[in-house]
Amino acid sequence: MPFRTDDLSLVMVAFAVFMTFCVSVYRGRRGLFSSLTPWIFCVFVCLSALAEDWLLFVIFMELSSFALVFIVGERDWRAGRFYLYTQLAGGGLLMVGIALGSGQGFSIPMGPVPETAFPLFLFGLGIKAALPGLHFWLPRTYSEAPAEVGALSSSCAVKMGLYGFFRIVQSASPVLMGLGAFMAVFGAVMGPLQRDSRRLLAYSTLSQVGFIVAAISTATELGRFAAMAHIVSHGLAKGLLFFSAGGLEKAWGTGDLGLTGRTVESHRWMFFLFLLGALSMVGFPLTAGGWSKGLVKQSLEGYGPVLMALTISGIGTSISLCKMAYYGFLSPFFKRKGLPVEGKVSCSVGYSMALICLVLVSVGFMPPCGSVELSINSALPALLGLTIFTLMPAPFRPVARPKDVEDLIPFFQKLASDFALRLRKRHSGNIGVYLFTLAIVAFAILNFLQIGVNILRR
Repeated sequence: MPFRTDDLSLVMVAFAVFMTFCVSVYRGRRGLFSSLTPWIFCVFVCLSALAEDWLLFVIFMELSSFALVFIVGERDWRAGRFYLYTQLAGGGLLMVGIALGSGQGFSIPMGPVPETAFPLFLFGLGIKAALPGLHFWLPRTYSEAPAEVGALSSSCAVKMGLYGFFRIVQSASPVLMGLGAFMAVFGAVMGPLQRDSRRLLAYSTLSQVGFIVAAISTATELGRFAAMAHIVSHGLAKGLLFFSAGGLEKAWGTGDLGLTGRTVESHRWMFFLFLLGALSMVGFPLTAGGWSKGLVKQSLEGYGPVLMALTISGIGTSISLCKMAYYGFLSPFFKRKGLPVEGKVSCSVGYSMALICLVLVSVGFMPPCGSVELSINSALPALLGLTIFTLMPAPFRPVARPKDVEDLIPFFQKLASDFALRLRKRHSGNIGVYLFTLAIVAFAILNFLQIGVNILRR
């Protein structure tokens, strides 16, 4: 059979179906193809979670990326193509890894991979999960695509990259743990500096994925359970927050936090639903995020620097969401000039948010034994973040966003274009020369990847 089930895959399937249903409610009545697209995405995500071998996993993941592109393209086809190319790049690395590691077989069973293929799996899954340096596609895609893309991607697409790490990580990896800690801090530092609400949420996703990567890297039963719990709690809260960002845009015609404000006066219900998602995201007691973050930190006991990094991340996440709450819902307008008249937020937005809230509250009030104490400890960074934002709001005002890895893309595009032009001038027509050059380039790339993995494993 090409498919198999276990607790991990069944959780991923159930969660993907639920979030897709919420997205369908949020989108309301659409044309037939537009209504089916999220479900096509969901089917391929579920099939990839149930795949018995890596080849099927990659094939279904890439098909899900094609489906999501059509939703991204409803607003901006250039952003859709950019998203597709990055996902195909990750899938291509995984395909090469499968070819190298399968030996005489057709594929590799889902699980640990041979050492020769590990570098390619690390970078391929790293693109899917938006690891630091490989996250260049995430902020741009989330900010230029409809809000429901952020909800689907944060809860399903990015999490399938983490699902792959669940399968290949079988022993503790201090370096991967450090990578997760750095990711948590990086997202929490960049988030409060964003002007666009969805870019802010994109960096929040990076930060929370860092929690999950750190927990997975322990390779313990508690660490894996904590990572799985945080995948679910983060996906629920982030879906709610992205729907809130979409509601703000429907109300004001923009997600620019410098051009919104006082939304609470006309859409009080949306603010309170947003607030519930924010409380879960920052790890407040009696929320799903509270106990899942507490479990992650419990699984990392004994790793002091990592716990410190996660605490810093909690402070940054709190500041980010305080900024979105204040400038999106509570503050006076910075600029009235050019601001469109307040629009109507459809009932479908409220229904989808209420549905997620119902599950989020249910999960929050039915935590594992002893997790109330854990969630109380995880709430301290959230309170500190609120205090910092209240006392020192100036650094977090919505101004021009800071530079990131994605801003290097034009430079590399020019570099590649110049290289291609020079190569064209040396065109000889000799196939032997072409094959020799191709072999040298492939050898150099594989050695570079191997060196990177050896550094990570030390």
